[in-house]
Amino acid sequence: MKKIIWMELLLLGASILIFRSVWSFLDRMPWASGKVGLTVLLVAGVVAAVFALRNIEVLSGKKDDSTKDR
Repeated sequence: MKKIIWMELLLLGASILIFRSVWSFLDRMPWASGKVGLTVLLVAGVVAAVFALRNIEVLSGKKDDSTKDR
């Protein structure tokens, strides 16, 4: 296999470990387990995901020409 495939698999494994650690860390915080905390974290996650996906789309140059006119 190419080295890039191995590095992508390593990155995937590392992201799983990071996700698990952050999840456990947030479970220990009382404010993050309540309704308000979960709502804030959800909104922050959605905003960050939309921001990242839009920037990836622009940087990759695959944005459709019809959406540039808007």
